[in-house]
Amino acid sequence: MKNILLLYGNELSHTALKDLINADSAMHLVEEVSDSGEAIEKIRAQKFDVVILDVSSPEKNGLETFCDLKQAYPALPILIINGSDQVDRMANFTRLGCKGYLSYTATSAQVIPAIKAIARGLSYLASTHEQLDERLYPMLHERLSLRELQVFFKLIKGQAVNSVAEELSIAPGSVSVFRSKILKKMNMRNNASLIHYALDHHLIS
Repeated sequence: MKNILLLYGNELSHTALKDLINADSAMHLVEEVSDSGEAIEKIRAQKFDVVILDVSSPEKNGLETFCDLKQAYPALPILIINGSDQVDRMANFTRLGCKGYLSYTATSAQVIPAIKAIARGLSYLASTHEQLDERLYPMLHERLSLRELQVFFKLIKGQAVNSVAEELSIAPGSVSVFRSKILKKMNMRNNASLIHYALDHHLIS
């Protein structure tokens, strides 16, 4: 039996996912949480075969949540549900180590096979995304590494360097180094430029 942790998005999607998982005798929905902090505490306490991250909630940034989880547990199999249907958005998740990705256009019949595939160590992408177009141009923040993205999301929320360092359990000097790399890779001058970029691209409300 596969133990599942669900980070849920909107209520309708949450209910539908629960019904799908509970209908399969090989699945056990052990925990349901609403944010990455809660999820990390649960993962620390017990082993999960798959984490399902539903990114349909408009109040939360799914990419930030993914980065927090993946940085804390690099080997953790994560299935993204209700992601963007744009191939380059999916490609960014897979670049960062995502093993499974279903866009909002995927059917319910794909959910259980996706869970079972990544629980076995395989990758699962919706069939329409099997071929990635290498000519697609990534957005500026999609040039960043996993850790750089983590720092980026904290900075665009207005957090100070010391606050970011404490939250990520790294030295303030390391945060400053990551900040410099972020600004260089994104061709930005300061935190204000990062915030404007994030607002323009709906990465923060």
